[in-house]
Amino acid sequence: MVRIMQQKPALIYILSSCFVFSGMAAAQSAPRTLITQIVDESKLITLRGNTSPKAIPSNDRGPVAGSMPLQHLWLQLRRSPEQQAALDAYTEQVSDPNATNYHKWLTAAQFGQQFGLDQADINTISEWLVSQGLKVESVAPNRTLITFSGTAAQVGKAFHTSIHQLTVNGQAHFSNMSDPQIPAALAAAVTGVVKLNNFMPHPLHTMVASKPNFSDGVGDFVVTPQDLATIYNFNPLFQAGYTGRGQTVVAIEDSDVYSSSDWTQFRKLFGLTRPYVFGSFSEIHPSSSSLACDDPGVVSGDHSLEAIIDAQWASAAAPNANIVL
Repeated sequence: MVRIMQQKPALIYILSSCFVFSGMAAAQSAPRTLITQIVDESKLITLRGNTSPKAIPSNDRGPVAGSMPLQHLWLQLRRSPEQQAALDAYTEQVSDPNATNYHKWLTAAQFGQQFGLDQADINTISEWLVSQGLKVESVAPNRTLITFSGTAAQVGKAFHTSIHQLTVNGQAHFSNMSDPQIPAALAAAVTGVVKLNNFMPHPLHTMVASKPNFSDGVGDFVVTPQDLATIYNFNPLFQAGYTGRGQTVVAIEDSDVYSSSDWTQFRKLFGLTRPYVFGSFSEIHPSSSSLACDDPGVVSGDHSLEAIIDAQWASAAAPNANIVL
């Protein structure tokens, strides 16, 4: 996932399926409490669609060890119908030049106040997680996620499912084997668990190249940064000085890059280094309580290649920006 921001004049390019708000917007009423019943473990509801389609008997290799740690799991929270309607309307208005909320961005905390779960509901859900022996690590500032951890046995017991070992296409994985269940009292405020397996999206990259009319040597001509600028009409922006200078592009990946020098060589080969001297690349592993993630290292296969490609092409689109993976 790649998110590109450049604010001269407030231009935002978003190369992903989600977006970020920043700044101020008109205040709205506080969210109402959604959990109105006593949490009763004998009255359960199933969270449909929370099992991988690969968790099937033919792939099953039996339960994982009960002591196996499951870290940084997310409980996805559900906003009220009226909040969702307000968010849908705001999303339309924020990009409409004729709307009152045009370019009135929200910080994560402001987003949480307007469109996140009520604090009383968050407290109730957190208390329930703790009562199941799980550790609540953090609540996201936007109030849409609770991060928690536990062992496979604790997670399985809390969500009435079983975590098993799987073999899929010769690779070892783990997954819950059935949709999790939670007390019915929590259903109005909880969507699902992200996630009880370690299946990752497949990289979508294809061949990359360096120059206009660049050939791969077997007769195919492939897309280059110059092509990218033409396709998305970046050249007028570049010529006007909107090149990403002073801005940050964040690429979110599941692997470290094999070598950061690949990013440097990409820019040299594409002719991006000299005209755009302020571009930079760095790699971080967030450690804040609400965004903590472990260093995955260089993941074999296509994952590390996907990571460097995202960083390279983000730099092609915003050549003077700070690229952070």
